[in-house]
Amino acid sequence: MLKKSGNIRWIKKGIPILPENKGAIMSYSGAVFDINRRINSKDAIRRKLEIEEVLLEISNMFIAPASLERDINVALEKIGMLCGAGRSYIFLFRENGTIFDNTHEWCAEGVEPQKNNLQNVSCDECPWWMEKLANDEVIHIPNVLALPPEAAVEKEVLGKQGIKSLIVLPLYVSGKLAGFMGLDNVVNTGSWGKDDVSILRIAVNLMGMGIQRKRAEKAIHEGEEIYRSMFKNAANLILLVDKKGTIVDCNSRVGELLGYRRVELLGQPIKNLIFSDYLKKINESSEEVGYRGFSFNKEYRMVRKDGRPVDVNVNSSGLMDENGYHVQTIYIVEDITERKKAEKLIKESEGRYRSLFQNNSAVIMLLDPDTGSILDANSAACDYYGYSREKMLSLNIADINILPKEQIMEELEQEKSRDINHFYFTHRLSNGVLRDVERYSYPILMGGRKLLYAIVSDITDNRKMQSELVRAKMEAEIANKAKSEFLASMSHELRTPLNSIIGFSDMLLTQNFGTLNDKQLRYISNISVSGNHLLKLINDILDISKVEAGKMELKAEEFSVSDSISEVKALLTPLASKKDIQVLSMVDKELTTIRADRTKFKQILYNLVDNAIKFTPEDGYVIVDAGVEGDRAKIMVKDTGIGISEAETRKIFQPFTQLENSEYGKQKGTGLGLSLVKKFVEMHAGKIWVESEFGEGSKFIFTIPLNQAN
Repeated sequence: MLKKSGNIRWIKKGIPILPENKGAIMSYSGAVFDINRRINSKDAIRRKLEIEEVLLEISNMFIAPASLERDINVALEKIGMLCGAGRSYIFLFRENGTIFDNTHEWCAEGVEPQKNNLQNVSCDECPWWMEKLANDEVIHIPNVLALPPEAAVEKEVLGKQGIKSLIVLPLYVSGKLAGFMGLDNVVNTGSWGKDDVSILRIAVNLMGMGIQRKRAEKAIHEGEEIYRSMFKNAANLILLVDKKGTIVDCNSRVGELLGYRRVELLGQPIKNLIFSDYLKKINESSEEVGYRGFSFNKEYRMVRKDGRPVDVNVNSSGLMDENGYHVQTIYIVEDITERKKAEKLIKESEGRYRSLFQNNSAVIMLLDPDTGSILDANSAACDYYGYSREKMLSLNIADINILPKEQIMEELEQEKSRDINHFYFTHRLSNGVLRDVERYSYPILMGGRKLLYAIVSDITDNRKMQSELVRAKMEAEIANKAKSEFLASMSHELRTPLNSIIGFSDMLLTQNFGTLNDKQLRYISNISVSGNHLLKLINDILDISKVEAGKMELKAEEFSVSDSISEVKALLTPLASKKDIQVLSMVDKELTTIRADRTKFKQILYNLVDNAIKFTPEDGYVIVDAGVEGDRAKIMVKDTGIGISEAETRKIFQPFTQLENSEYGKQKGTGLGLSLVKKFVEMHAGKIWVESEFGEGSKFIFTIPLNQAN
């Protein structure tokens, strides 16, 4: 029945029919009964039963969720249908708490899903919404269009999704806000009553507990997987031993370390694996685990299956049951056999080092490059510096080295980065005496620190000797230079009287001033020959003296190489003819003229060819070969003589040196010829060398620039 107010009331109406009069209904009467309360009561009971059924079903699902994803989707469907919503959904925050995603969604028939459009949503995009949830408020929006101004952002977002009204409840996992559950109306506006809110509160709490349980199970599973992986793949042997000392588990490293298979050790006492000498120690360790809960860095010796010993380092800790009672012990066993061997070798090495260090006769110190402190010093160092060892170790290197400390520290810093260092210093002894020293040092690593190993040698006497040698050398050079300058300045005084003797003797030999008998001719001839020989010796001495005194100059001019070689050949051919030696020459057509000191060039050739003739046996030959090599003239004088030994070639260009051999003996002369040749070549910025084997002849080769500057 529709009331005047517009409300609908449920009624029950009874109509009794009056008797007929001649077959016609005379009248009827009716009674109306109001049954609205009874109808509403039945609906409420039915609604309550529906709610209880849904909540019971949801509760059963989330006590032990088999598939959390499926169960949440089923729960959202039942809640949505129960509450008459168009859409029900879950949003979960990510771990950083600033982003949330639509993870689950149910939509009624005809309602468009929004899940794919609501991923990676920033909390900053809906501040009003987030503040409500943070305060544990239920967001109940009967009409989206009526949202307050502070929810303008949310109003726009909801409007785009076609949402007319909605309700959202915070979702907690482990007591922490983890997201929210919501229901939307997209057809009509509407509101949810207290019963709906209570239903949704219970449902969202059940879902939160389901998510919490699933996450806990996942964490436990992951923890077990991590533990199992660590246990199985650990680098060290791990033994799990019960309270009676029996091995109940071990990882695969048991085969590598002890040579057993895993099944061979299960059920065996751990004491069977320990050397008898260490049983007392492991008992003490077990007691320590009992009252402290752990025992770290204990070294034992274990027995391999084949009987060989293994040195190990063991860390152990107790495992407790839920009541806090110690039930098992986990032993982490590290193989330190190689480390023990290394420690033994290091100890032996340190003993040898200490012996060598202390008993060495050299002065040795160990320095800290960062501070300059003397960390160690051997007996020789203490004796040398005049300090006791105790006093020596209290000193800094700056107490010994007379350099400024800042400079000393800079050099020590540089020494750390170089493999070896070599210095000269002046050190002060305990009595104040200063001594010159030579110090070698190199960095070494000791106890994790980089130190300097320094060896000191006293060079005071050596330096005095060197100073005396240098002074003597300087005096000799001064005297030699004075001699050279004297000889160079005596050129005219020596040559003039000798030229007169030679000139007058040659005039007498012409007999233009009277006839001479045989004896007179022989005597005058001896005077002329001896005079010429003496003049040649004097010329060589004077020339080399001029060079050494720096008074010899080059007079560069352009001349024909071929002509100069021919002139030298003409001068020496008579000498060669006496021994039936042929003097040959070959000049490259590219070598026409050069610019050099012609006189000295001819003197170089003359001395080399003259020397070759002297040491070439009869019927031999001497060849002068001239050519071009780059921007230089290359001249070679080759002979078929006796050759020069390797020892002779090393000193052949030294002044006053003459070649000797058993066949020809010592030659006449000053021994200055080849020395002059070398100096004349070098004055031309050239180079000269000899190639020879004893008994195979010799080649004297020199090069000079084609164009010599003035």
